[in-house]
Amino acid sequence: MISEKKDKLELLVESFLQTKTLSLNSEKSYRYDLHQFLEQTTGDITDTRLKLYQEFLKTLAISAAKRKQSAVNQFLFYLYQVQKVSTYHRLSLDVNRNTLSKEVTALELSSLYSETAFKEGQVIALLIVELGLTPSEIASLETQSLDLTFRILTCQTNKTRRVLQLPEILLPFLEKRDDQTYYFQNGDQAYSRQWYFRRLSEFLEEKGFGELTAQKLREQFIVRQVAQGQTIFEIAKALGLKTSLSLEKYFKH
Repeated sequence: MISEKKDKLELLVESFLQTKTLSLNSEKSYRYDLHQFLEQTTGDITDTRLKLYQEFLKTLAISAAKRKQSAVNQFLFYLYQVQKVSTYHRLSLDVNRNTLSKEVTALELSSLYSETAFKEGQVIALLIVELGLTPSEIASLETQSLDLTFRILTCQTNKTRRVLQLPEILLPFLEKRDDQTYYFQNGDQAYSRQWYFRRLSEFLEEKGFGELTAQKLREQFIVRQVAQGQTIFEIAKALGLKTSLSLEKYFKH
């Protein structure tokens, strides 16, 4: 039943867009925001579902939240006009910055590439900053997955497989280790996740970034990709994400 409602509303999104005079990019933004709204509410437009959607908006950057609020309110009014809903619902949004997530800005991280006594931690940090890898992905990284000649790294998990281009700045920090299975290896096994966090922490402390974590370094990868003009979908694909919802807050419109 819910699926049927959602399917019908998706058709109405197209009908709604036909009533607008929009540029191609604006139309894409409207369509994306409205389909996301239907996913979030499962096509069930009730006060409860709308309140949950409003809570979702609070996690976004103000500009993105306002854009989505405007698109959805216009669509809700259209549904009321064409008598597809009996009540005119309207989203409200508290745009107080204190209630929204803080925007992440790019940090000056050039010192991460300088000489260090903690080489292992440095490579871990740079794999996160330059490729967006997680400690778990680095822990499972096998030597055969790294091709320095063609500058590619194949990241394989239980659910996804993605091939990443190695940036030139990263190459001097990597080396062939064909005599072992894993890039970082403890005997004939991979190190524990805790080992990676310890190596990363001691390196960051040395460089004066003791407040940074693997997650915050991964955010630096994201904000740099945004600054380079990568789309939300391209970044989600690079990170191996199923959806782009968690990336919304990094985009300003």
